[in-house]
Amino acid sequence: MTVPKVFIVIGPAGSGKTTIAQQAAKEHDAAYLDKDRICGRLVEFALEAAGHDPSDRESNDYYRENVLPLEYGTLMDVAGANLRLGRSVVLDAPFGAYFDVPDYLTRAADEFRWPPSETTVVRVRVPQDVLRQRLALRGLERDRWKLAHWDEYWASYGRLDCTWTGVRFLDLDNEKSLPVHE
Repeated sequence: MTVPKVFIVIGPAGSGKTTIAQQAAKEHDAAYLDKDRICGRLVEFALEAAGHDPSDRESNDYYRENVLPLEYGTLMDVAGANLRLGRSVVLDAPFGAYFDVPDYLTRAADEFRWPPSETTVVRVRVPQDVLRQRLALRGLERDRWKLAHWDEYWASYGRLDCTWTGVRFLDLDNEKSLPVHE
């Protein structure tokens, strides 16, 4: 039996993560796991039920402290279920909250019983002006805060200084024009 592969596609909103992740899933016949599709509706419901704007995650302490860990835990759990079946996975999510935790993936793999696998982190890089234009063009409600607080957003989420250990990093310059759908 071959060792399953894990591809984690990271980058800020609008960088083209979804397009790249879907291409990788197709190329490697892997399960495509998009955090927003797996948890998005539940996250919006939870935020609204707690009295928060369902589209504001970046400036929302309640989201970051209570909902975000559940959201990523669910993603990693679903990945583990697929990996135990011998199925490679592609994870499509920003992961920015965990970049500064070197053993984040090791701990998640242990917690969610991932079998031995080969992990590649694909960092999707886009220049600041291109990213801002993409977010403005796609016109999503969830991008409103990002655009209104651009300097703060870019300083926090534009960087891809991921400190994870035990993985291979692949940098992808994605400045070319992509369809606006993430």
